[in-house]
Amino acid sequence: MRITDIAFGIPFLPFAMVVIAIAKPSLSLIILLVVLFLWRITARVIRSQVLSLKSRPFIWAARAAGASDARIIWREILPNVLPISFLYMAIGVQAGVMLEAALSFLGFGDPHSQSWGIMLNAAFRAGAVRTAWWWVLPPGVALSMFVIAVFMITRAYEDRLNPQLRIV
Repeated sequence: MRITDIAFGIPFLPFAMVVIAIAKPSLSLIILLVVLFLWRITARVIRSQVLSLKSRPFIWAARAAGASDARIIWREILPNVLPISFLYMAIGVQAGVMLEAALSFLGFGDPHSQSWGIMLNAAFRAGAVRTAWWWVLPPGVALSMFVIAVFMITRAYEDRLNPQLRIV
């Protein structure tokens, strides 16, 4: 967790802008930067969930029954951590797309590919934000709809994986 604490001390956008300015901007570099920064929250939440599960009676019962550590991890802890890990995976997808759009909007995206951030940047540079709403609305709505769609898919997976959330 000390590595996670150190990673939390580094702000994403300034660090990403410096790395992209030093290296050649590319989509693979942006994906690598997003992956290097989005694991922090998920790691901390899953660790706290595992620590909470570790002290529950069903884990004590499995230990008393003679289950090995590997069996407890695979049969008891992992099924209870999967729903929250899927939730945070989807949140990571949403955050990754939003961070890529932010970097592209700021001019640090891959200039050879199209992105919602590059589209919004072009509208902003042309001065069309106030006068030509039809330049801004499609990429903004598409970005919002993508984030909403990923959230709805996540909720459906969570309802499917967590029987306590199912409506009887």
